[in-house]
Amino acid sequence: MTWKQRDKSAAQPKSDRDPSRWLGIGGGVALVLAVLAVLLAWQHASDERRSAEDVKARVAAEMNRIEAEAARIEREAGQ
Repeated sequence: MTWKQRDKSAAQPKSDRDPSRWLGIGGGVALVLAVLAVLLAWQHASDERRSAEDVKARVAAEMNRIEAEAARIEREAGQ
């Protein structure tokens, strides 16, 4: 290698000499963002499931209250 070639390679910035470094950093950032998206989707799905279970419990309690009220009205009508 001649001195001129060494000088040219020494004058280049580090980012130009190793583009795979930036590809690796970009890949890492993309991976972190993908994991974050999965975690947020999972949290959202669990919130929806919890909300649906709460609605089911409230509906069941309301149905029990209505049935008890109907039974009370029938008992009063029979007396």
